[in-house]
Amino acid sequence: VVSGRTTVLGNISARLRRGGGAAHGVVHPGEGVAANAAVFTPVPVPQDLLVERFTAELTAIAGRVHLAATARDAIATVTGLCREHGASRVLSWAPEWIGVPGLHEGLAANGIAVDQGWIPDGDDRIDRLAALDPIRVGITGAFAGIAESGTIAVVSGAGRSRLASLLTPVHIAVVRADCMYPSLTAFLAAHADIAEQGSNLVLITGPSRTADIEMTLTRGVHGPGEINVVVLEDAVR
Repeated sequence: VVSGRTTVLGNISARLRRGGGAAHGVVHPGEGVAANAAVFTPVPVPQDLLVERFTAELTAIAGRVHLAATARDAIATVTGLCREHGASRVLSWAPEWIGVPGLHEGLAANGIAVDQGWIPDGDDRIDRLAALDPIRVGITGAFAGIAESGTIAVVSGAGRSRLASLLTPVHIAVVRADCMYPSLTAFLAAHADIAEQGSNLVLITGPSRTADIEMTLTRGVHGPGEINVVVLEDAVR
């Protein structure tokens, strides 16, 4: 017996794989779509407006956005943030997954050591994790930005340690301006195979925060208490 939940999830998956479903769009009849269902045609949104909306939304929830016109500007911004937090060592993704050529070299030139967060199997695992624990700043790339909520999509995998966005108190993420989407629905419609892009997909919306204890809002309990997103306007690939 197929449950209603299974049917609904199956329909959503099939719809996304056909490439539809942007949150900002025009409703029109669709072939094979039930009468009470809506089909959305994506409406293009200028890149600068997406970046502006993303910046406003993330700033409103205590995130920080830094615009970088070029890779050189991005390196200067990341280096400055590391200095701001007194970081002499950072936990970082491999450079090819961040998309800023020369970033690791720029950090090294400023006396900032880069650890890519490899974790061994066996008895050395605990000691290695303990050695990484004091690192205050993590640096990652981001698969995409979602403008309506100030969210970044972070996909981990080989060379993209999950610890860089989860372990450190401060998270610095670099996202290309041309990888901004107006909504989560638009992002999923464009990347129906996102689950196959890595070992783990995390949607991060602002600093980690909780109000579990006496309804008092506390940041940094379950992850970084500060998030900085560097938006690289020059599409470096």
